[in-house]
Amino acid sequence: MLPSPIAATPPGALDLTGEAARRRRLLQREAVGLLERAGYEELLPPTFEYEDVFIRAGGAGVAERLVRFPDRDGRILALRYDFTASIARVASTTFAGTAGPFRLSYSGRVYRQEPERGGRPRETLQVGAELLGQDDLAADVEIVRLTLALVRAAGLDDFQLNLGHAGVLAPGLGSVEEPLRGDLRRWIDRKDRASLCRALAGLDGDARSLTVLPFVIGRREALEAALGAAPRAAAPGLRHLLALDDALMPEERGHVVYDLGEVRGLDYYTGIHFEVYVSGAGRAAGAGGRYDELMAQFGRPMPAVGVSLDLDTIAEVPR
Repeated sequence: MLPSPIAATPPGALDLTGEAARRRRLLQREAVGLLERAGYEELLPPTFEYEDVFIRAGGAGVAERLVRFPDRDGRILALRYDFTASIARVASTTFAGTAGPFRLSYSGRVYRQEPERGGRPRETLQVGAELLGQDDLAADVEIVRLTLALVRAAGLDDFQLNLGHAGVLAPGLGSVEEPLRGDLRRWIDRKDRASLCRALAGLDGDARSLTVLPFVIGRREALEAALGAAPRAAAPGLRHLLALDDALMPEERGHVVYDLGEVRGLDYYTGIHFEVYVSGAGRAAGAGGRYDELMAQFGRPMPAVGVSLDLDTIAEVPR
């Protein structure tokens, strides 16, 4: 017998009580306090926006993941899919007459349908920060350091930040046409080197670099070796990562692994990109990077780099 609608929660919804609720509130307080001390001003955007805000930021593929409903005027609204889109809208409207850079932070729930991932929550508690209006190495270093500090503030020591750069694989992928480009991205994502080598056997130049660069993962030495073998067009991205590595403290470098083979998000990120992995968690506990083209979608071109952490995932890590 199926439970009555009153007694059941919708798929992907959770009741959080007792210790589960306390852990999340403690994590949220620690993160918000750290961000405030770091000079990031908290922004509280609405829980829902016009769906166009999220689609403009994330592309047409976001539409099927939105939790949508009509308002009385017939326009379609959507629950907050992410904070970055709302921050981009605010920066181009509320802050339109203000010179940057802007350091903004947020904390709250996001709501997403995940049709291809059964069992995933449809609401997630996030905390994050965005640095808008600064496009130099110092901004990237600041966000990477802030990410490491946020994870440590959560009481975690066994974690890793997998860091790459969109400019490393872009020359190789850009040198081939569709549908081969799509196939190459799938094989890179699966780490299928054999298929890549077969498909690229008759090609040379930037395309051939895709048989090597996506499989580079390690510390500084891996980047230096990749720089020696990379095509000229990929070198700036590698040098940027090396310069970032130079700027980190030894204790910070211990949590950073350079992974050049991440292709998910390459249509969004324009520079560094990273994911946070925590021992004991079944999925990434955070992500971020540079997305210099997003702000132009809202009428105010501006460089941007940011990070978002999944506090629900972090809260469930065994202590």
